Amino acid sequence: MRAGTELRGDRVRLRDFLPEDIDDVFVYASDPIVTQSAGWTPHRTPFDSMEYIQRCLSDTWGPITFAVENLATARVIGVVDIRIVSRLWGIGEIGYTLARAAWGQGFNVDAGGLLLDYGFRTIALRRIQAVCNADNRRSYRTMEKLGMVRERLVPNVRLPDGRTVDRVVYAILRREWDDLHPRPE
Repeated sequence: MRAGTELRGDRVRLRDFLPEDIDDVFVYASDPIVTQSAGWTPHRTPFDSMEYIQRCLSDTWGPITFAVENLATARVIGVVDIRIVSRLWGIGEIGYTLARAAWGQGFNVDAGGLLLDYGFRTIALRRIQAVCNADNRRSYRTMEKLGMVRERLVPNVRLPDGRTVDRVVYAILRREWDDLHPRPE
């Protein structure tokens, strides 16, 4: 759908994964603290990371996925994606996962801003939402910094491992994004 698309900000570049990204992906994807928030099982071997990269590059993979590259180090520090929830209503949902070493440095906001802009201005979505665990302050603070507004709490969501968590839903509309980020004329 978008193979070869590259989005560049001041500190990050969103791009397709490359086979040589395996080691960088394995760093964050094998970290149980990172993956607990992301909602997936930690990668056990670099082979798991290679399979993930291949899925991301596949035409049959659902979300539009970008590797997050730190421009200063030229290393992949995470992943962001956007999923089309409803083509009819123009609704998308973003997700992001960063290596723990990159937390608290604003990379998620940089990458998230590029992804929201892509969703609104390239895919022509009208609404983009994001969901996180209610106790994941870093994640919902990222959403707030992006201009997203908390819409609701979804209590007692059952995770694949049987645990239940409360989740929060944030969203932003195209017109709100345009007001925050007007295009130069």
